[in-house]
This record gives sequence, structure tokens and C-alpha cells, in this order.
Amino acid sequence: MSRLRLPLLLAAGLLACAGAATAAPAAVDAAARERMTEYLVDMFPIHRIFAQLLEKDPKALEAELDDRQRTCFGQQVARPAFVARKRRAVDAYADEAPEEFQAALKLLDDGAGDAMKELGGFSIDNALAGDGEGFDPGAMAPDRLVSFMTFAYGSPYRRLRDLSGYGEFTDQDENQPSTSDLQLEALAAEISDACGIPPKFFE
Repeated sequence: MSRLRLPLLLAAGLLACAGAATAAPAAVDAAARERMTEYLVDMFPIHRIFAQLLEKDPKALEAELDDRQRTCFGQQVARPAFVARKRRAVDAYADEAPEEFQAALKLLDDGAGDAMKELGGFSIDNALAGDGEGFDPGAMAPDRLVSFMTFAYGSPYRRLRDLSGYGEFTDQDENQPSTSDLQLEALAAEISDACGIPPKFFE
């Protein structure tokens, strides 16, 4: 073998290894994105709060909103609109951090998704009923409890917690708005802009 050929072969081998090490992770497919979206919508179903607002006192809404505003409001708070909003956030997550996304989806598939749906449904039911009873994670099956705790406190899942609307489960500064409060405020602002509804309506 010539003196020139050996260094060239070594260089080619090193480049191949480097290329394999830096290869882009596989793209997240549409089915995974859809599954993540459905989990997130059902884990924190805030659209039910807005739907309840529409159903609870229609005459009060008629006094504050005109026909166009009420129709627009109803469309904006329907489940399909929430799914579309959440899907945009899910797509951004999948595109920016596909490996982290896949790990987060696996956690949800392994039980955290169902656990958080249970918590979300319980919390919304209590909010709508005005009931202050707390949720008891200890009532969960052991495997579901492990998934719940991993979701709630696992450092790799911080972005998932933010995307879900729950944010951090550790003690927070009471003077700072929670992740869920910020999401509700952002949603109210979006609906206000889309439907021409004065911001004070949501106060």
C-alpha cells in the first residue's frame, strides 16, 4: 500500500465515524405528533372551562357579546380549535428536539399520559363544581404513580410539563403567575383578538 493511500483511508474512516456520530435524529412522524397532541389536550382540558362559560349563563353572554362575537367565541373554545393550537406547539417541539420528544411520548405511553388525564379531569371537574377537594396521587396504581412522579419531577421532562400547562410541581413563588395561568391568559388574549371581544370580558 502506498504511503499516500493509508492516510487517505484513515481520514475517510474518521469522517465516516464523525458523520455517523452527528447524524440528525429521525424525524417525528405524524402519528406520534397526533398522539402527543391528544395526550396534551386531554391532560389539561381547559377548553371545558370556556365551554362551561358559554353554557352556564347564555343570557349574560347575550348582554355582553353580539351574535358574531358569540359565534366566534364558541368556535375558538371548541375542542377542534384547542387541538389545532396544541398541534402547532407539538410540531415545534418535535422539530426542535425530536429525541427528547420521543422520550417524552414514551413516558406518556407508559402511563404518565393516563395519570395526567386523570388529574386533569379531576381538577377541571372540581373547578367547575367549585369543589376544593385535593387530588390524591396515592390512590393510583403503583406503576401509574411512578409514571406520574417521573412526569412531575423528572428533569428531562421540563419542556413537556410546560407544554402540558402544568409547569413545575415544586413550590413556586406565589407572587408569580403559574404556567396554567399564563396559558389561560394567552388563550384569552388570542380569543379576544380573533373575535373582537374586549379583554375585560375575561377578567
